[in-house]
Amino acid sequence: MFKFLRPAATTATATATLISAGYFTTTRTVSTTAAAISPPPPHALQGEYDVAIVGGGIVGLAVAREILMRYPNKTVTILEKECEVAAHQTGHNSGVIHAGMYYEEGSTMARCCVRGASMIYQYAERHNLPAEKCGKLICAPTESDASVLQTLFERGTNNGVKDLQIVDSKWISEREPKVQVHSALYSPNTGVADYGAFARHYAKEIENTGRGNIQVQFEVKSIKLVAEDDPEYKVEIKGCEPLQAGPTKVVRAKTCITCAGLQADRVAHLNGGASKPQVLTFRGTYYQMKPEFRDVCKMNIYPVPSGGGIPVGVHFTPTVNERRGKQMILGPGACMAFSREGYSFFDYTFKDIWNMATHIGLWRFAFSNFDLAITEMYRDLNKKAFLDQARKLIPDVTDDMVEESFAGVMAQVFLDDGSAAKDFILERKMLNGTTLNVRSAPTPACTASLAIAQEVVEMAAKDFDWGEGNVRKNKDSPFYD
Repeated sequence: MFKFLRPAATTATATATLISAGYFTTTRTVSTTAAAISPPPPHALQGEYDVAIVGGGIVGLAVAREILMRYPNKTVTILEKECEVAAHQTGHNSGVIHAGMYYEEGSTMARCCVRGASMIYQYAERHNLPAEKCGKLICAPTESDASVLQTLFERGTNNGVKDLQIVDSKWISEREPKVQVHSALYSPNTGVADYGAFARHYAKEIENTGRGNIQVQFEVKSIKLVAEDDPEYKVEIKGCEPLQAGPTKVVRAKTCITCAGLQADRVAHLNGGASKPQVLTFRGTYYQMKPEFRDVCKMNIYPVPSGGGIPVGVHFTPTVNERRGKQMILGPGACMAFSREGYSFFDYTFKDIWNMATHIGLWRFAFSNFDLAITEMYRDLNKKAFLDQARKLIPDVTDDMVEESFAGVMAQVFLDDGSAAKDFILERKMLNGTTLNVRSAPTPACTASLAIAQEVVEMAAKDFDWGEGNVRKNKDSPFYD
């Protein structure tokens, strides 16, 4: 199930508590009376909406789309910091359509992944978007690694993943001759997609409704209650163009949902969100096979998980990306990023370094996985060390067959005990019940985006008294235009 941050009261002073349920508990007291502000001058207003969504990644877009499809009378605006949607995590990842073997049984993450993958394939077929069901091998390079496959098989089967099969080296060599491993878990329903293209199509659907818009270069600086003399529009959001002092942009809405990805915790703090969980970011560097070597394999070729809750290891992934073209990418690594949006090893901000240095959960993770942390940092700087991991799966790959590709930054939440969060985390009924925060939605959020949107909007409907709205004919299908 989702892990929630909930206020204990909706009076002038609210207390937000993260329900433990296998996590931790933290409390923060917020004075919502102090948050009330005076109306802005009329010329500053960018619009008034039923719902304002902060964040134009794939989750924020899917949530906006779901609201507009389910509630035909509502208006929605999306406030996005960058010049376009899907600029960070959504547009810079492996593009894998995950089947659902990695995630804890009974978790919302597992449920949304399995259902969301089905919905992604349906949506791609209907709208002619780049997606391909190419299959996946999670490989055990040696016999000592093979026990992990059975665990993944059982977990995936219990999560509802169909047609999983543990296969031996003979079966593998007949289908992927260059892959040389002891055994593997075969997932025929795993695929690849261009999630940036999906996000852009969500955006087009949002704008085509005539009731939704996307405001780019809108970096949110404050989220507060409107003064009580405006009973209809209760939340006021101020911001401006990134790296600029002004002019100030102002939006008013009846309700607000934040889906801010790499900045999720900081945006949540603007509306009184709890101090924890904090976001930490990991940079994933990719290489790609040179054009003449792109047919080195056809499926996703993954190693068994390396442990620690972060990297799944260097893997081979065929891509169907509209902007980067068809490639065979290798990666990613999982090096700690010294800036929230640090796409290079040498990108850093003092604020982000301080957050890392004072994060007790990160230190406990690092001490428990010291070799992993050091190794990932070394691989990020050393191409040969990086490719040595790839060669555990396909030994024939040489350094001169590979060239540099892109990098992505992934948001991750660590708990105080040093473990990585194992489910999506939401914070509900902030600012006197007007605001819902998506605090953590890591992989498989792209795969699960349409399913996550259903879950979030269902919660919003209850929290904001929206009523039932339109009902889809099939719960496992997205709304269609």
